[in-house]
Amino acid sequence: MKRWLLTMLLVLALTVSGFCMADAPSGEPGDAASAQDAAQTDDPALQLPEGVVPVTWEVSADHLMIEGEEARALYERIVSEDYPTVEELRADPVVAQLDALSAYYKALYGNTADIDTPERRAMRQEIIEWFLSLGSARTDHLNEAGYPVYAYDGPLKSEYQMELVLGLPASGKSTRIVDPDSEAMGAFILDPDVIKAELPEYKESHGAGADAIHFEGMDMFYDAIRSFTEGDMKGVNVILPLVSSDLEDLFDTYIHPFEAAGYNVKVKFREADPNAAAARVVMRELQGGQLINSAVAFSFGYGPEEVYDVLATMINSNGETYGYDVEEALAPAA
Repeated sequence: MKRWLLTMLLVLALTVSGFCMADAPSGEPGDAASAQDAAQTDDPALQLPEGVVPVTWEVSADHLMIEGEEARALYERIVSEDYPTVEELRADPVVAQLDALSAYYKALYGNTADIDTPERRAMRQEIIEWFLSLGSARTDHLNEAGYPVYAYDGPLKSEYQMELVLGLPASGKSTRIVDPDSEAMGAFILDPDVIKAELPEYKESHGAGADAIHFEGMDMFYDAIRSFTEGDMKGVNVILPLVSSDLEDLFDTYIHPFEAAGYNVKVKFREADPNAAAARVVMRELQGGQLINSAVAFSFGYGPEEVYDVLATMINSNGETYGYDVEEALAPAA
């Protein structure tokens, strides 16, 4: 009788344990141990190639996202500005490892935009409210190389000015244009990457889960944009860094809504060699930036520059060219 009772209690305990695991909130990421366990599963989608493991450390230049000599050698080559071509990068085993890690986290987390719980909706709203509480860029101090280090608590001006900054990923849009222009204009920086970095799956994976949270982050970003086009931040100056090779989408998603809200929209472009920009994407990923699948990261080529060349000469809703100083360049010689 005692043996039978002990057996039944053990079965009951295992059953309850199974229910508890099945009912865990799908919107919350697991811990490092759960990620390690997932990597050992029989599910092909959660298999990682040899030498690639879930990220359980603070990724940095000293401890890269991919461990091993090959990753370190590629990283040091890019740091030295000996940039591989896009074709070389596509064939590089380290890039394949980064893609495998991205796919692993996409399979582990799924599309987080599909998480629809009261807790997740509340979390999204809290992140958006925090994002909208930021100020313009403000020079806090200079680093050892003499470059500004910015804080984002500067004053905001309401002058209905909106500046698009186009360019390739990792081309220097933020450091060379966005931050200094934000400080000069008193402009809010509408950067979706800031929102994405606050999502729990992004934090847990140290940026390796960026593909999994992409659509959720963009939905939140569009909600934030509406605060400027139809909400209580309407009229506040805005700078929006973008990677876009689609002029029609650029108008439909960004330019027309801001012009309809009364903004004067202008555009700048950050030039960069596609090979160098693609290499810097890999460097940034290895040292802890958001992990973007290489099929996307290497796909833009000269597309953003071609979009800018067309857009810069077009006339905005205020009767000006979208490009700065383009009117002077187009004016006939006296």
